[in-house]
Amino acid sequence: MSSIFTILILTFLQFFTGSGVLSLCGIRLKPGLFLPLAILLGIAVFSIIPFLLQLFFIPLTAANIFISLLLTSAALNCRFRRSIQQIKFLFRNAHFGFKLYHIPFLIVISFIVFISAWRCYYFPPTPRDLTSGPEVIAEYTVKEKNMINSVFTVNLETTNNQFKPPFITSLQIIYKYAGFPFGQIWLSAVFISFLIFLYHALLLRIHSLVAGLLIIFFVAIPEMYAYSFMVLFDYSNAVFFFLSIYFLFDYLKTREKNKIVLAGILMAIATYIRSETLIFAGLVMFFLLWDGMKKKIRLPNLFMSCALFLLPSGLLYLLSIKIYIDFYLPAFYNIESQLNPHLFDFNLLFKRFKDMNSKLLFSHYGIQLYAYFIFIFLLIFILDKIWSRSNKQSKNWLYALLLVYFGYPLIGHLLPLLDIDNSTKRGLFKIFPFMLLYMASSSVLIKLSNRIKKWEGKMPAPQFNGE
Repeated sequence: MSSIFTILILTFLQFFTGSGVLSLCGIRLKPGLFLPLAILLGIAVFSIIPFLLQLFFIPLTAANIFISLLLTSAALNCRFRRSIQQIKFLFRNAHFGFKLYHIPFLIVISFIVFISAWRCYYFPPTPRDLTSGPEVIAEYTVKEKNMINSVFTVNLETTNNQFKPPFITSLQIIYKYAGFPFGQIWLSAVFISFLIFLYHALLLRIHSLVAGLLIIFFVAIPEMYAYSFMVLFDYSNAVFFFLSIYFLFDYLKTREKNKIVLAGILMAIATYIRSETLIFAGLVMFFLLWDGMKKKIRLPNLFMSCALFLLPSGLLYLLSIKIYIDFYLPAFYNIESQLNPHLFDFNLLFKRFKDMNSKLLFSHYGIQLYAYFIFIFLLIFILDKIWSRSNKQSKNWLYALLLVYFGYPLIGHLLPLLDIDNSTKRGLFKIFPFMLLYMASSSVLIKLSNRIKKWEGKMPAPQFNGE
């Protein structure tokens, strides 16, 4: 019971923290989107606090960390009245529509989520990239109150995991101090919040029956599901990368500045989790420029939008990679040496693209990794092209998934260390939420949803005779 109470307290504090960020950005959403997004932003803020304390050489004791978390949460809710109004608005407008046909989906999804959460709680961290990097650093931080601890006195020349960004390390430290020896409970909060956000994002476009089926297909992607309880950077990175693009597209539709500010913050978090995301952020900026020029946006406004989107990512990259690794860590790590010295030899680029398709996406091994989700997407895509005209929303999601599809071979060409069998395999998690939103925006499924709603409207209300 004490563990459940601790999880609830931490989750509420994360929600309150994230709610403060959304309040400062002036973001108002439906409760089903606001609640999970606030928790995710709260987790992201939590992940930065121990890192900032380390930068200022403040001992990482339990008292220092939790007092800092409380002070940060209070500071982000400095507009207290607005924050309270936001929360009141959230609960006032929250309503839970429930129908009998929701039960099968709820049972299946709840069972899958329960197994993931239980494994996070009950089993220790196992991935080698974690146990030779963030996990061991976090374990010794709890003992030595310093992230730059005796781990760096060991010969770790066969790995570079000790140089990974401190996102996981910081969260592991917090949850270990909270009484969870394996940490990693935070990953279940990321997983559950993301699923809730996705489901309600789908409901904005399609019927709940179709949305529930698509969510089951998404949750059942084997490799991606495995990393909902095996802690590494890729699942969380995919979550925040998707959220950034989601609000970027919202900005392109409404041109509300607060949306591009939030998109920039979310992309910065994704970059903090995996540093090569900065390259994707640069590629996305070209799309932002192209869309602005097509709509004849004034150049000063266009450049301001690009700066609001890209600068937070650049700043967090400099802080967590260049400054922290070069000026704080005792071990030397030459990041520039990871670059491909033959950038204009495009044989590697073409080979990466070929291997990604033949080994990972369209192969028997690919089905073992990602099940049939890609083929379900392709079926909807083909039907959409045959029977219906593409709409603006579906085109945007198609651009986003193509960015990942072509972006990973490019990044593999620039950084050969990001291999096919590990980094690219997990990096492709980014593409699946975009496939999901494309299907939800496809004219085929929208028409199907409208037919279901029309059929529902004609169904007679259930009659009870009192027996």
